[in-house]
Amino acid sequence: MEITRNDVDAFRDGVVALPRPFKVLLIGHQFQVPSEGQAKAAALSKFSDLAVHVLCPERYREAEVRWRSALEPRSPGYSFGTTPVQNAWCGPAKWYLQWYPGFREKLLALKPDVIDLWEEPWNLLSAQISGVCARFLPACRLISETEQNISKRLPIPFEWFRTQTLRRAAYVVARNREALAVTRSKGYTGPARVVGNGVDTRLFRPLDRALCRQSAGVHGFVVGYAGRLVEEKGLLTLLRAFRQIKGARFLFLSGEGPLLEQLLQEPFVKWAGALPREKLPWFYNALDVLVLPSLTTVSWKEQFGRVLVEAQACGTPVVGSNSGAIPEVVGEAGLVFPENDDFALRAALERLRSEKGLCEFFARAGRQQVDRLYSWEAIAGQMREIYFQLCPKLGRGC
Repeated sequence: MEITRNDVDAFRDGVVALPRPFKVLLIGHQFQVPSEGQAKAAALSKFSDLAVHVLCPERYREAEVRWRSALEPRSPGYSFGTTPVQNAWCGPAKWYLQWYPGFREKLLALKPDVIDLWEEPWNLLSAQISGVCARFLPACRLISETEQNISKRLPIPFEWFRTQTLRRAAYVVARNREALAVTRSKGYTGPARVVGNGVDTRLFRPLDRALCRQSAGVHGFVVGYAGRLVEEKGLLTLLRAFRQIKGARFLFLSGEGPLLEQLLQEPFVKWAGALPREKLPWFYNALDVLVLPSLTTVSWKEQFGRVLVEAQACGTPVVGSNSGAIPEVVGEAGLVFPENDDFALRAALERLRSEKGLCEFFARAGRQQVDRLYSWEAIAGQMREIYFQLCPKLGRGC
């Protein structure tokens, strides 16, 4: 709760005790970098009734390719700590067997009211943290965050990890509606809510589009894609659709992957390289449309589509396939087509090319939707509501 002038007067007069801040411990590899978890922590720390603490691994294998070290935040309004990791990478098991040595001591030293765990529930780390909390700090409420939107039976021991984590969780935050349904199918019956990924709306914003296009060397109708250059992202569908479009046009790409060489064989394709996040606003502002044409596979479908909200924050219209969570993220601020349907995708692109008014509507609606649902400030507000729900005496401890 916010501390009001009446609270201060009552404390001065000896009527009530001034409440202490509510301790929240945020855990996950996403908190290594400013653009992901640290942005969430910073937004949460702006609430005067929350004392925010972060714990993340010293090193993490990003995108299964490169090792990433935690970056110290600049002037944070929260406490930031790193921890060594055991089993940081285990081949086919990836990072799902990682665990934090010495976590019990850190937990008992801090005694948080809530742990917000941004790791999948079948991770050994999730089982470790939920187990340590249940045994040594049972008053602490655990929030388990999940993005997995395909229901599948995991091999031993991962299914057991998930069962134990969900049994001990006080709340589940799912990144999309399908992920919430999967969690329910695994036996979780407690409170839950869908909360999307966040975007930094100070970084991702409308820029001078003509200047961005000029510096990028693109003109005419410019369609873009950012992300992994792999088949499951639907890039071959996009390529087939774009071949059917006539006139001056560019297919502007950012990312890396095995399809790069094949894509660059097309005369209308221009590659910007694998851009760091701070340069992506320039990329999005050079586009007429951002496309996310993902394909569902046996083991994967789109769990959110962060590039959609980044482009919308820049005022760029978006088109997405109906794979996974894409339709709910696009919302009423873009177009959706059946996945792997290049004719439907071409029709959507041609419509946006010819209907300037529709593009302008999607540009405004997209930015408004991001401000309402996906800015880090909006995400922090949604998470704070969950903390209130878990502990109605928020501000005085549970």
